[in-house]
Amino acid sequence: MRRNVLMFTLTLIVGLAFGAIGYRVLNAEQAPPTEAKGQTAKTLASVDLGPEIQGLYGRYLRARVLITEPGGHSAVHSHKDRPAIAYVLQGTLTLCTPDGRCRELQDGQAGAEGKDTVHWGENRGMKPLIFLVVDVSQEP
Repeated sequence: MRRNVLMFTLTLIVGLAFGAIGYRVLNAEQAPPTEAKGQTAKTLASVDLGPEIQGLYGRYLRARVLITEPGGHSAVHSHKDRPAIAYVLQGTLTLCTPDGRCRELQDGQAGAEGKDTVHWGENRGMKPLIFLVVDVSQEP
């Protein structure tokens, strides 16, 4: 009987150890994507801010619609010198940071991205993700 309890305890410990190792492998942080996949952008309008506001030569206020197919994503990018607001029109936008944290914006939700933001967006859903981005950029 004592031997059975010892074998059970040993089996349980080994099983938990392998389970923890498997969990870490399956949930390991992946490297951030360096290229976009399954994403298109259409600029709706842009304004050259140089003539409008002193000190903003070479900057544009622009509005774009981005469509990300299921399984698609943007490349990891920084918003230093490029503040933005994203508004989800359809689907769920999953925003992930290099440290492994992710948050979701769903239909009708918006998120602001400032100088300390480094992230990428993903479409983990089953239908195209459509969102509006208004940002200050060096590109019209």
